[in-house]
Amino acid sequence: MSHKAGPALILGLLVLLLTVALCGCGGDAEDTATTAGRATTTTVLPPKGSGTEALLGTRVEPTEDTPAQFVEALDQAKPVVMLFHVPAGVDDQKVLENLTLLQSDFPDYVFLLYDYSEPDEYGDLSLLLAVDYPPALILVDATGTVDGVWNGYVDEGSLNQSLVNLGA
Repeated sequence: MSHKAGPALILGLLVLLLTVALCGCGGDAEDTATTAGRATTTTVLPPKGSGTEALLGTRVEPTEDTPAQFVEALDQAKPVVMLFHVPAGVDDQKVLENLTLLQSDFPDYVFLLYDYSEPDEYGDLSLLLAVDYPPALILVDATGTVDGVWNGYVDEGSLNQSLVNLGA
């Protein structure tokens, strides 16, 4: 290796390491940096109005493509619990099991379980509720207002408390 190639190689490696280090930053919900002896904390939040969570507190307005079971539940002023899942998914199966365990404790609720890979089953509900990735669990109160949303795993205790609150 010549003396001229050494600094260029070192500079190239330094640029590569710096690039990798910068690409790895920003993934945490909270980062702390120290500048001139001061610690600064930055909290990274998802953009407001994105995804299913943005629907909390809004009324679901069915269309002609909305499944009849959902429309009937709204017409009867019953709380609705919807799960969009993929049967082979690990988190999906756990949420489905938790929901099945609790279902008999809430006989006045309508439980709608949709296989996400079968869009004919749920019509336009995934669009109305901004579901883009299962498991997605959505609670709609008796007035048709979105009351709870989970994207991913939800434990039995949290789900039970939310179902109690949904009927209150």
